[in-house]
Amino acid sequence: MNQRGVVISLLSSLTFAIFTFVAAALDPLSGLQIWGWRLLLTIPGILIAMLIVKRFYWFTDEYRRIKNNPRILLVYLFTGPMLGAQMWLFGWAPQNGYTLEVSLGYFLLPLVMVLVGRFLFNEQMTFLAWVSTVVASTAVTYEFIRTGVVGWVVVLIAVGYPAYFVVRRLTKTDGVGALTWELVFALPFAAYYAFAEGGLIHAISSLRTTSLLLLLGALSIVGLITYVLAAKLLPYVIFGLLSYIEPVLVTIAALMLGERIAPEQFPTYMGIWLAVAIMALDAVFAVIAKRRHGISPVRPWRRRRAAKRTVKAELNSISV
Repeated sequence: MNQRGVVISLLSSLTFAIFTFVAAALDPLSGLQIWGWRLLLTIPGILIAMLIVKRFYWFTDEYRRIKNNPRILLVYLFTGPMLGAQMWLFGWAPQNGYTLEVSLGYFLLPLVMVLVGRFLFNEQMTFLAWVSTVVASTAVTYEFIRTGVVGWVVVLIAVGYPAYFVVRRLTKTDGVGALTWELVFALPFAAYYAFAEGGLIHAISSLRTTSLLLLLGALSIVGLITYVLAAKLLPYVIFGLLSYIEPVLVTIAALMLGERIAPEQFPTYMGIWLAVAIMALDAVFAVIAKRRHGISPVRPWRRRRAAKRTVKAELNSISV
């Protein structure tokens, strides 16, 4: 198991949980306005971060890749709006009482990711990983049978995000540079919603609101970069299982914000939390045994920029 990837994944989960509290506190701003300001703050932050770590070529190389093969833009027509919708949910849900539905969607997401990794990418699963998946599947199935419906928030997360990551991996647009371009393409819409209906006035209405917005941007930068790096560093099976930690933290945040779990929902959450415990136990065994799961992951921070001739040859060979 890639231990750096595990630490990065845990940092991502913690960051998004804190993000929930900050978004809920931005009362003067609507969900769309929060989304707009989030993008306006996130894009420069990611670009600066790449400059600091001397990895700005992630951004420029992706531009050359698009320039040499414009058909890649078709990929961005899907991944860009899908990422934007997920980012919008995190600002809208805490203000509208849907944080628990977001957490349920993120509980279901790792299950889908694990199955995608196993059956689409042929990644291996340990016995405990299978047990964890079965327990989680049972809990989620119980919830669906109990309610008889699947909320759109749950579907958008549990189905949309796996599709997003699969498309990115299959088309080799799964790096931080590609993520930044997804945000850049959404910049005109972000600017519109950030300033619409008095968004600028609300943003600077008080020192508290402005400070929270800046904190929101910082959390977004850290959360997105660590989430993408974790997806790239870890096999889908491990990435999916570790992703259970985020909805646990988001559920705790929802309860602290005043939302409540109905008594009939307890079997669902207890089952999910049991699956998380099994996954954690498997991770401990993996570290002790120093075993590796699935395909050996890449390490983007160790990658050095290829020679111009090699980059050009790779760009010419890319097809979508």
